[in-house]
Amino acid sequence: MRWLSFMMVACVIALLSVLACVISALPSQSRTAPSASTSLVSTIISNNTHNSNSSTPSASEADRPYFPDSELVLDLAILSNAVYHLRNKVYSCHDAQAGNKTLVRLLQDESSSDQTEAHDIYQLLLPEGTKCLHYSHDLSLGTQVLVVRSTLHKYVAVAYAGTDDWKTALTDGDILTGNFGPSPMDNSTNNNSEDNIDISSIFQRVPDEVRVHRGFNDAVFYNDGFRTILNCVSSARSGGSCDDNDSAGGNNTDKTPSSSPYQLITTGHSLGAADSVLLGAALHLAYPNETLRSINFGCPKIGNTAWAFWVNSLQPDNGGQVPSVDGVSKKLGSFEIYRFVNKIDLVPRLPELPPLSHVGHTLQMSIGGEINAYYDHVGNGNLGYAGVPFGWGAEPYAFLPGALASHISHHYVEYLNFYKPNSTSSNLTALYYVRDFERVEHFDQELSSYA
Repeated sequence: MRWLSFMMVACVIALLSVLACVISALPSQSRTAPSASTSLVSTIISNNTHNSNSSTPSASEADRPYFPDSELVLDLAILSNAVYHLRNKVYSCHDAQAGNKTLVRLLQDESSSDQTEAHDIYQLLLPEGTKCLHYSHDLSLGTQVLVVRSTLHKYVAVAYAGTDDWKTALTDGDILTGNFGPSPMDNSTNNNSEDNIDISSIFQRVPDEVRVHRGFNDAVFYNDGFRTILNCVSSARSGGSCDDNDSAGGNNTDKTPSSSPYQLITTGHSLGAADSVLLGAALHLAYPNETLRSINFGCPKIGNTAWAFWVNSLQPDNGGQVPSVDGVSKKLGSFEIYRFVNKIDLVPRLPELPPLSHVGHTLQMSIGGEINAYYDHVGNGNLGYAGVPFGWGAEPYAFLPGALASHISHHYVEYLNFYKPNSTSSNLTALYYVRDFERVEHFDQELSSYA
């Protein structure tokens, strides 16, 4: 009977996860938005108008170099939301259907905005200054991935969609764990990337004990998915194109100096957030001397304790020196992870069977616009940083409807847009965004005793 009880608990957890993720992908007009919020498309249009007037970070943000800029975070929340809306509408960045006026009008009608009509759905859905370089929908797995380049903020971002059909729901439900990376049985892993990176060898640097959620891992690496994205970002960061039908010097080409490639960021919501962390870790293996970031929203737990220990060791505070081929030491790059959690969002707090762990920093978006940052989720006593408060994981179960609503993708966009610095949409005076990690109280008292 013990095994039966175990299976029942596992099924309940899986069902809660799938329910939360499916609700997050429902059309925005079928749900009731918070009174302080605007609809999805009007939020995006409002943000584009704001960006055109304030693309430079404020002085207060410049004083917080460790955390990603708030405008960048809002961009990525919009991308994570936009990729949901591409399914069954277009099949690539060059699909002529993207310019279908009826389709554009259908999306635009979700708002009461009187802004000038967009030329295509990419102009409508994507942040200002970004171009679609690659979009694909793996019909066998349900995985949707979007690659864009921002000339405004100088980044190339890879965004994954979360759960929005029965195939991606099955991905969520595949709760067994496996090795991180492509399967050795996949012949594509024996091929080099266009950057001449030996894909089969880079994953040999992953500790043997690392295990990750098998469904999430397949979404990123199955069907040659990783090599496709690796080739794309390699070209895109230097101003090149991705897909074969991009002509040289065409609309998707932005020439930049080869010595200063665009920063590389991964993002996504829910299942897509988990995929973004897995991809980011893999890209770090491909580019070990560079700084990569995963900035994601509503991310579930992904891997075991060994996974958490390894990935957290890749962050800037743990960077070290490694000898190069010629014997000269080089500074290691880093992989930074910022997981945004909206209020009592259920999915990041779901227990997992077998037990899995969070990686990277938790940024808790609280009611009233304040965001609290928790170092590596569990804190670091040596640095004096606190972990998430006691009972954090149990909060959603006191009010499940609110917990499910908190997970909805466009609610992340609305929160970040509503409380953005210098926003004119709110009369609230609450401090927005992050100044520092939350600190252990007794550690601060000890510091003050030496002052």
